[in-house]
Amino acid sequence: MRRNTLLPTCKVLAAILCIPLVLNAEGNTFTKVRYLGGSISTKVKSDDWDNKLTVTSDAITLMLKDGQSIGILPKLVTSLSYGQEAHRRVGTAVLIGMFSLGIGALSALHKTKLHFIGVNFNDEAGKKQGILLQGDKDNFRAIVVALQGVTGVPVSVAEKERSELPAGVATQVTKNEEGNNEKPTTEAAATATVSTDTSAVGTIAVTSNPDGAEIYSDDAFIGNAPATLKLAPGKHTIRVAQAGYKDWSREITVQASSEAHLAATLEKQN
Repeated sequence: MRRNTLLPTCKVLAAILCIPLVLNAEGNTFTKVRYLGGSISTKVKSDDWDNKLTVTSDAITLMLKDGQSIGILPKLVTSLSYGQEAHRRVGTAVLIGMFSLGIGALSALHKTKLHFIGVNFNDEAGKKQGILLQGDKDNFRAIVVALQGVTGVPVSVAEKERSELPAGVATQVTKNEEGNNEKPTTEAAATATVSTDTSAVGTIAVTSNPDGAEIYSDDAFIGNAPATLKLAPGKHTIRVAQAGYKDWSREITVQASSEAHLAATLEKQN
């Protein structure tokens, strides 16, 4: 029987906030995710994509290929970060020497421009924890959107990397490259189409044919289909797009507590 394995320095904790995998119809599951280090000690290779990240309003759950998992309560997330900021912030919280990659490998990754995502959080004992992930080119935006949607935490990102994130993501932009002595400025979401107040939203389930198309609400990237959107009441334009196909769009009026389903069938471009 497999069980979660904690880092040696965490033995004083009664638990490290490891909770079962929660599958929720309103959540998002990403199956192409790399685990680069943090609060799980594992022999899973850092270049292995076969891990699973599930994001729901109840839990952020990372299931590794070897069967280990860690669950994080969204309300205990203290920081989200992207790119070089992800290395700095997660490394500061969980000590670079404790990463499964080792100091040399993490330092090398710091110089790359791949899609790294950091999640910092406090465990039930109040101790700082963190996980460093990598999304692929097709899902990293959706992962960031999903994480921010359940936590409400802005994403810390270096100024030169801000353009890689969707326009609708609230960010704290650091001015200097290494993130030291930064003066973050909060960049508000370009559009308030997505709401985390479940008492005043409508739910729109969006599917696409072919599967996996990008979903935009009022021109803000939301995620990849299939996905469940929680939108503020009012008129919204939902657009579904995929390379090689014509864009599909619908204007919809959302009412509080309403539910709807949109099935987008995309036509191939000539």
